[in-house]
Amino acid sequence: MADIKIGGREIPLLYTTWELIAIQEEIGCTGHQLRDEVFGIRLENEDDPSSVVFDCVTDGKKTKKLGTLIRILGNAGLEEKGEKADLTDKWILRNMKPGMILLYAVGVYAVINAGNQMEVKHEETGPVDEGLEEEQAKKQPGN
Repeated sequence: MADIKIGGREIPLLYTTWELIAIQEEIGCTGHQLRDEVFGIRLENEDDPSSVVFDCVTDGKKTKKLGTLIRILGNAGLEEKGEKADLTDKWILRNMKPGMILLYAVGVYAVINAGNQMEVKHEETGPVDEGLEEEQAKKQPGN
C-alpha cells in the first residue's frame, strides 16, 4: 500500500483482486488494459525510450478514469486502515491539482504494478538459465 496526497488528505491506495473487479465493472477494462485505457502510456518517439507520455494528463476522458481509479483504490486503502471510505470521483477530481496529474498517475501506476507482482519463493535448486530468466522478465507487465 502506498499513500498519495490530494486536497491536503493522505490517501492510502490498495490494489487487490477485489479492486480489480470494481475496476472491470466501473471503468470497463481489465488490469492489463489500464495502461492504455486510463494512463494512456505510450512512447512519443519510438526510438527514444525516455519519451514516455501519459495521455491522462491531456485527455479529459482518461483523467476522469484516473479519478475513478484513485477513488476505488483510495477507498479500499481507507477501509483497510479502518477509516471511513468516503471518497467520491467528484471530490478526487475537484482536489487534484491539474499540474500534478502526471505525478498522481505515476504513483497510481506504481501501485498497480506492485499489486500485479506474483508472490513467489525462490529456492536455489541448480544452475540458472539466464536466457530463460531474461525471456520471463520481458513477459512481466510493465516491461
